[in-house]
Amino acid sequence: MSFEQSVFRGWHAMALVLACVLLPGAAQAGIKCWTNGEGVRECGNTVPPEYAQGEHEEKSKSGLVVKKQPRSRTRAEIVAERERRVADAKAKAEAQAAAAERAKADRVLLDTFSSEDDLILARDGQLTNVEAQIKITESHVAKLNRQIDQMITQAADVEKRGHKVPETLSANIESVRRQIDEQHEFIADKRREQDAIRAKFDADVARFRELRAQRTATAN
Repeated sequence: MSFEQSVFRGWHAMALVLACVLLPGAAQAGIKCWTNGEGVRECGNTVPPEYAQGEHEEKSKSGLVVKKQPRSRTRAEIVAERERRVADAKAKAEAQAAAAERAKADRVLLDTFSSEDDLILARDGQLTNVEAQIKITESHVAKLNRQIDQMITQAADVEKRGHKVPETLSANIESVRRQIDEQHEFIADKRREQDAIRAKFDADVARFRELRAQRTATAN
């Protein structure tokens, strides 16, 4: 658009406003102003259909803005708003469910243990039980190690005599090695289980203290 055209459109828009203000009938109907597709401000008795969904305002006969009409939301914006509300509702429901679950766990904690010492005893009992499983497994691993040492020695003797190691013996050695690896993995799992037990009871003790303090404060 040329400079002359821009100036002409600007004066045209101003002329429309003045005309609407000076005409009694138009003033009573209200003056509506909008921005056209080229960014030029226009006014008239009615908003053209192609701009009806956009932002526009209505002015009194004295030129004061009496009403502002925001632009209509796009379909994408409506969908996004709906999705946001669904997400908010889901998050709220999840928070409420988590709070209810926490309250239930608190009741169980207070009903099960009467003191911190009870919690410590329960923790130590579980740790001792897992430790016993580890000791039994370690003892079994020691036996397997002695067994495989004997088989390896036997295989070495066979080779020294210039004979091929029997396939059965080789298979047995590999089998025992796999068993030893499995037992070591079992022990590692049990050590991780002990760590989880300690972490759980540490959290339970801390929460138990909080709940007892709350009860004391409420009672006082």
